[in-house]
Parts: sequence; structure tokens; C-alpha cells
Amino acid sequence: MASRRRLFTDEQLIELHAQGFNDREVGEKLGVTPQAVSFHRNKLGLKPIRKHSRRLFTDRQLIELHAQGFNDREVGEKLGVSFGIVGFHRNKLGLKPIRKHRNKAYKRKRLFTDQQLIELHAQGFNDREIGEELGANFVTVSVHRRKLGLEANGRKLLFTDQQLIALHEQGFNDREVGEKLGVSRNAVCSRRRRLGLKPVSRALVSFKR
Repeated sequence: MASRRRLFTDEQLIELHAQGFNDREVGEKLGVTPQAVSFHRNKLGLKPIRKHSRRLFTDRQLIELHAQGFNDREVGEKLGVSFGIVGFHRNKLGLKPIRKHRNKAYKRKRLFTDQQLIELHAQGFNDREIGEELGANFVTVSVHRRKLGLEANGRKLLFTDQQLIALHEQGFNDREVGEKLGVSRNAVCSRRRRLGLKPVSRALVSFKR
């Protein structure tokens, strides 16, 4: 009686096990319980296959997608598996990882020319401000600026030396100059000192008016 209850052969079990099916899946395919599969698998000396161990793609598929320039995450999305599993099998195949910045698509991310960068840099814009103007990341701007041999600009100047000198000669102090130019008193004070201009006292302002 016991011999008639077995509805599959060792060869069938070995073949399905080799394809990556676990006990439950083998049981579903052979019409038996997972316990029966587990019992005979153990007798055959086969290790149990966990759910996460089931391979859903071939080496050839991985190699082809890798050759097309897709990284682990993109390969995983195409094959319906995690990028960690892709990375594991890629390493086993001796394939080098593909970084985002090595993809051809990276070159299309640059949305500005050297000339545009040079012009904005000459106007006093810093990396962050140039990025905002060109719709690019400030890090990308910084990389290309250094390639062009341009020094980093500080914050964009919101007023000229001539504007400050003119208001200073009219007797306005740092706070008042700042209010007129839309900048902080400290910014005015720093530039004034650099220009060698003496501070205007309140008493002097009242007298001149």
C-alpha cells in the first residue's frame, strides 16, 4: 500500500529541485504534500530550497542586460527581482558593477554648455545659483567649473561698489545703505571696510541732512 501512495519518482524530484523549486512548489507540481517531498528530498541528500533562493532568471538574461549598460537596480526591475540578488549573481559571473555615472544616460543629464556656465560665472553667480538658473545640480556645476579652471564665486553680489560709494557719500550709514540696497548691514559693513571707507555715524547723518 505504501509503495502505491508515492506518485512521483526520485528523478522527478531531483529535476524540479535542480530548477529551484522548494518543497511546497514541488508538491504542487506533483500533486503531493510538501511533507512527502521533504521526506524524500532528505533521503536523497538534497538541501532545502528557501523561497528567496528560487532563481527567476538565467545567467544569459543577466549578461545580456549587463552588456546593454543596465546597473543592478535596473536589471532587477526588468527581471522582477531585488538588486541584491542581481548583484550576487553578477559577482558570481565575474561581471563588474555598472555605476550610474558610467551609463551613457548620464551624459544626457547635462543641460547646459560650457559657454553658459562661463557667462553666469562671469556675472558673479556661485555654483548653487548657476544650478538654479540652468536647472542643474550645483555639484554638477561645480565639477564642470573646475574642469574649466574657474575659481568658485562667493555669494552673488547684490550691489556694486559704485552704489555703496554713492550712498556713503550721501551720508547714509551701514544700516540705511542696507535698507536701500536690500541687503544686511553686515554685508554693507564688510564691503565698506574693503573699500577703505570710514563708518558714518548717526550724528554725522543728522548734520548732513
